[in-house]
Amino acid sequence: MARYGFIAKRVAGIVPLLLGVIFAVFALQHVTPGDPARLILGARASEEAVEELRSELRFDDPVVTQFVRYAGNVFQGDLGRSLRASKPVTSIIADRLPVTLWLLGAGVVLSLLISIPLGTLAAMRQAGWADHAIRGVSLLGLTLPPFWVGIMLLLFLALPTGWFPITGFGDTFSEHLRSITLPALTLAISLAPIQIRSLRSAMIEVVESDAVTTARSLGIKGWRLVSRHVIPNAVLPMITLLAVEVGYMLFGAVVVEATFSLPGLGSEMITAVAGRDFAVVQGITLVFAVMVVAIHLLADIALAFIDPRVEMA
Repeated sequence: MARYGFIAKRVAGIVPLLLGVIFAVFALQHVTPGDPARLILGARASEEAVEELRSELRFDDPVVTQFVRYAGNVFQGDLGRSLRASKPVTSIIADRLPVTLWLLGAGVVLSLLISIPLGTLAAMRQAGWADHAIRGVSLLGLTLPPFWVGIMLLLFLALPTGWFPITGFGDTFSEHLRSITLPALTLAISLAPIQIRSLRSAMIEVVESDAVTTARSLGIKGWRLVSRHVIPNAVLPMITLLAVEVGYMLFGAVVVEATFSLPGLGSEMITAVAGRDFAVVQGITLVFAVMVVAIHLLADIALAFIDPRVEMA
């Protein structure tokens, strides 16, 4: 019961957090320097056109009234209408979101496929040449900007081999897989170094624990010891780390999508900012913020079921 009480408390805490997120997204329009209507129409627009747009978008209403109206629309699933595309923002997000989810999901999977073996090897060969090499490579990985990694993959892997598309997302499942491989690998290379160092530290701590010492005294060793007693206890910090990395992943997705011309939310965000399409910028920012909140909630729930000590937090 304590576990479900912990989960209920976390879910209840999301409500004021979401209201804060909605207010922050709403405030984007008002903290941006200059008149939003003027920014939308451009510097050469006449005052009459600016006044007409301001009245049409109801920017003349009191700020409190605007926020209540915006929050009410958000809870009804109405994120406004794109001035550039002349279509609902929700429709644009629905078209673009699957590509971003593909990128994030594939990026996380590839990062774990890289970090878990290397982190485990580094911890099991602590202070050895493998440990030093892995830590050195991970430290180098922290310094590599995602856009540079993406460009290098395009230049030295996609172009010479022709195995992977340079731009776009394709239409079939197999084309999606080929198109998302290099972008996901780019994101994974950015995520893996922190995961490797975190997993290595956690595994070293577990290896030196009394539970592992007892297992060794019972004759358990090698891969059996690692898979049954070390990794299960060391992956708990990885769950928390992945939740913390979500914000960085979304920023990385914007950069990676722009590098590989993927039709996702990140590239749409860049286009909307360049076109001063405030409704789209607000809508995508809100979706990103809700994704961060949701993933943190899922991480808390996962930890509550895996580690009973979390229930006391």
